[in-house]
Amino acid sequence: MKPRVAFFVDGFNLYHSLAAFAKETGNDSVKWLDVVGLADGTLHEIGGGAALRSVNYFTAIPEHLYISDPGRLQRHRTYLRALTAHGSIRPSIILGRIAQQQVQVSSAGGAVFGSLWREKGTDVALAMALLLEASKGDLDEAIIISGDADYLPAVRVFREMYPNVGLRFAFPRGRASKELVRAAPNSFTLTSAAYLSHRLPELIRLPSGRFLYCPAEWRRKAPMS
Repeated sequence: MKPRVAFFVDGFNLYHSLAAFAKETGNDSVKWLDVVGLADGTLHEIGGGAALRSVNYFTAIPEHLYISDPGRLQRHRTYLRALTAHGSIRPSIILGRIAQQQVQVSSAGGAVFGSLWREKGTDVALAMALLLEASKGDLDEAIIISGDADYLPAVRVFREMYPNVGLRFAFPRGRASKELVRAAPNSFTLTSAAYLSHRLPELIRLPSGRFLYCPAEWRRKAPMS
């Protein structure tokens, strides 16, 4: 039987890798990433003619940007809509939240207070979905796309509960974790080539018959003649 594989994607961890790559190369088109295509393209790491069973994508909508950076907010929404409208396998989108966190920084002039916006709930939601998926009994391998060492406790629990199901990480480029490699030695790193070769179409037809376009900021640049 072909190994049945499910992917669990830490959307923000992956995005930070894509953003860093885009900054290095000046190529923002990688942000229009076909996550299902990327997952399918890594199945050779499993071997045995592995079959893609599901892709679960965890993120949060940055609503706090509606005034300061509405374009970024709209691109995020457009991207999520594109993911769920393209291909024969559609990813499940699981939303966390963005919460404001108060911070204090010491300086020569005294304490400075401010606030940061942080994503909350993704790691817990991903860990719970991982355990739930394995409990159904039709999964042979789970792959977490993330380099966040906060998943170590989930790895330990998963190994104890489901010793016959494989678990490894697909580290986003530039975000590998030595701790996670020790916990899941079969883990691997996604390459620049994988990012560049798996893009959503520039134009996606929605079930309504309307079309969704790749944001202008993320479109492929025409080569200079």
